[in-house]
This record gives sequence, C-alpha cells and structure tokens, in this order.
Amino acid sequence: MPPRRRAARLSSRPYSSAAAAEQWPRGWLAVRHNRPSKRARRVPTKIAQGDEDGTPLTDEILVGIFAGLPDFSDLIRCAATCRRWCRLVSGEAAFICRAARRRPRGPSSLLCSLALGFFYSHCHGAVPRFAPTASASRRLGLRQPSLNALVEGLDDGLFDASRLITSRNGLLVVELQHRERERALKLCVCNPMTGEVTVLPPLGGKQIVSPFACAVLTADDYSNDDDSHASDPPSSPSSSYYVLLLYGRRGFMACRTYASDGGRWGPEAKVGNAVRLGKKAMASMAGTAVAVRNKVVYWHAKSILFGLRLDTLQAEHVDMPMSGHDPAGNTLVGVSPDGRLRVVRVIEPHSLVTRKKRVAICVVNRSATGDEWEPRDEVIEVVGRFLPAETTWIKLRWICEKSGVVFFTAGCDDQRSDVYAMSLDKQEAEKVASHHGGSGGGGGSDSSPSWENLVGYEMDRTSYLSSLAMDDDDP
Repeated sequence: MPPRRRAARLSSRPYSSAAAAEQWPRGWLAVRHNRPSKRARRVPTKIAQGDEDGTPLTDEILVGIFAGLPDFSDLIRCAATCRRWCRLVSGEAAFICRAARRRPRGPSSLLCSLALGFFYSHCHGAVPRFAPTASASRRLGLRQPSLNALVEGLDDGLFDASRLITSRNGLLVVELQHRERERALKLCVCNPMTGEVTVLPPLGGKQIVSPFACAVLTADDYSNDDDSHASDPPSSPSSSYYVLLLYGRRGFMACRTYASDGGRWGPEAKVGNAVRLGKKAMASMAGTAVAVRNKVVYWHAKSILFGLRLDTLQAEHVDMPMSGHDPAGNTLVGVSPDGRLRVVRVIEPHSLVTRKKRVAICVVNRSATGDEWEPRDEVIEVVGRFLPAETTWIKLRWICEKSGVVFFTAGCDDQRSDVYAMSLDKQEAEKVASHHGGSGGGGGSDSSPSWENLVGYEMDRTSYLSSLAMDDDDP
C-alpha cells in the first residue's frame, strides 16, 4: 500500500490502490467478486445445493469449455443458463478472457450493456463526477459521487482540479493538476470497476508537446490472428495496458508509449508517413480513439481520420466520407459490429414535405476491403422519435467502442441541456441527465459549462462477466 502523503502521487514511481481493495472496496464491483476464486480447472469443487445443472461435468471441465467458446455472447448465454454456470463464468472471468485473446479472432458483436454512463466536470477545476445510465444504476448500484472516492484515505484530493483525457476498455485516463511553477504532464489511469488507480511517471520539459492525442490500449489490442506484431506475450495479465500519446514536433509527428507491466514510458518514436498536424487539428483529436481490427488506432482530426498502425508506427490518413447530406460539423469515429471503421455525424437533411431542415444522426461504414466508404449510409431520425419535437440542436460527445453507444447532448434553447445515450445497434435511446440554467451548448455552441469535459465510460469484458453474479448473493 502506498504511503498516504500527497507527494507519493507525484513520484516517478507509479502506485496502485489495488492492494487495498480487500480492505476498502472502492471499485464498483463487490469485494468478493474482485478476489479470484479457487481455480476450478485445478481443483474440482463440490456442487452446492441448489446449483445442480443436470450435467456430470466438473467445474474444471466446464470452465475449459467456456474458455473455448468462439463468441462473447455465447458466454453470456451460458451464464444465464443456471446458477452454477453463472458463478463459474463470473468467478473465472479473467482466465476465460485471457484464453480468448490467444484464439484467432472472428466477428464480434456490440454489447450495449458495457456502457455504464459518463464522467464529466460540472465546472472548471471541479473533481470529475459520474452520471450512470438507468440500467447501470439498477445492476451495479453505482453510488460513487466522484473519482476521489477511489483513493479516499490513500491520497485524498488526488483528482482535485483534474482534467478527463480519454476512456477505453474500462480504463479512464485523467490529467492531474499542476503544482505551482510546474509544467510536467502527470497522467493517472484508473479502473473504476476494480478500484485500481495508477499514477504514471510525469513527463516534463521537452519530453512531451501539447496539445496531444491519447489512446488506451489493452492486451486485446496487441494480440491478433497472424501474430505479426504480438508484442504482448500470452502470459501477460489481462489487466496490462498501454497509454499511447501522439503529438507534433517541429517537422514531424511523434509518439510515446507507457507500458503498465514495466511501469515506465518508452522512448520517443517518429511516426512514419504522417502529415504534419497543427495545434488546432491536434486539439480537435482530443477525445475518442478507436482500434480497428486491433491493428490501427484512429482519431478524428477535422477533415481527415488520422490512423497509427500499432505494428509499424506508420500513419494512415483517411478522407472523411461524403454522406450526401449537409453536415452540421458534429462527427465521431467508431467501429462497426464486424470491426470496420465507421463515422457517426449529425446531419441536417431537408424534408421534402415541409421543406424544413431536420436534425438526424448519420452512420457511414468503411467497406469490407478498407479502401473506400460504403456508398449507402444509415440515417437515424432522433428528433420526434427519441427527442422532443422542439429540439433544435444536437452535439455528439462520445462513442463507446465495444458497445456502440453514443452519448450526445441536445436541447431547444440555451437554458437546458439534456444528455442522451443511444445504441446505434438497437437504435434505442434514454435520457441520462439534464441541466437547467446557464448555457446549454445550443445554437451551435461547442461546449457547455454543465457537461464540460464529458467522457463516456464502458467497462471491459472481464468486469462485465464478473458482474453477472453480483445479484447472486452467497448463501
């Protein structure tokens, strides 16, 4: 356990609060689900009364079968079959997901249940807070008012005046406040589901240039079908991750990577074949980053999509699609259910009946070959269907990669701003939060004091499997 003194968080040596998880359950998962269960594959356990499933198979054999299932949705169906199977899938979630990383990948499906809500700062300098969806509140009983609850008693005030950077695969990256007369970049990576919090070694002086783009890459992103760039060994824990920073130098683009296993930043590397992006373009890249087929990370940089290959550190530049409509300027980059690059944008098509502009969301997917955009796009009418008919503006805020859930704000004036979560796959939406008074970001405004620095959050698949048994109390 790290010392309580505040200086510990600013040390060049990262620390984690995971060691205290059993004593102080700060994570959103219950303590008993954080502790690893007895390995069913090693010690066959006796079937508890009421857990009979009608099969003579031992726990060891069943866990092996679960680990070999080709699709994640099959695991969820198995967990829903009976109480015993649910406990095995939940208790051995880390082993099952780690085994899935070693198998050749097939098409995966979006799972909207992974999206739990969004983090935001309600005013400049405030501690980031969390707003859960209705389903997340029911399933997990989220009661964490702010990020400081994850480190309460260890490093109180760690996230005071912090800034949300990005979120992906259950991990949240936060920039910590600067000390007086200090300009070093200090990042913190935390997993709210498990309560793990790690402060990364600071980058100061000439080590980093702002503005920068950031992405979080987990072990899943460094394992693929052909093992052409398998920099992540099979024995690497599923909790290992990398933080990738992309920034501009004079005359070239550069990147730097932090590896959680080593606990340090790697050397600066030059990005090959990259167009030089200015400060405004780099600032526009702050936000969601997606990994397509676990090979290329993409950011939206105004008129193009900037991609970085994970194996060669070569840049890829993709022109934005022509949707055939009048774009309103709201654009997010995402991933389709079959792993293709996709663009989600707000459009204002003209109605042939009323001859008035409407507000809708357009989805355009990259072709299967990856060299062009599909000629047909999908237009989702949201005003009148999910939103009040008097809605005049929509601002896309965040898209969750594995769930396909888009968070956006909408309103009809500058006095109210509502936050919605919409599943692109199911085309269902719900209102997550509302703000009354002050500027709501309407009328084309790009930001809102009430939802400043909004970052969507979805848990990783291991945490999701672990949470399946949370309603199944131990006898």
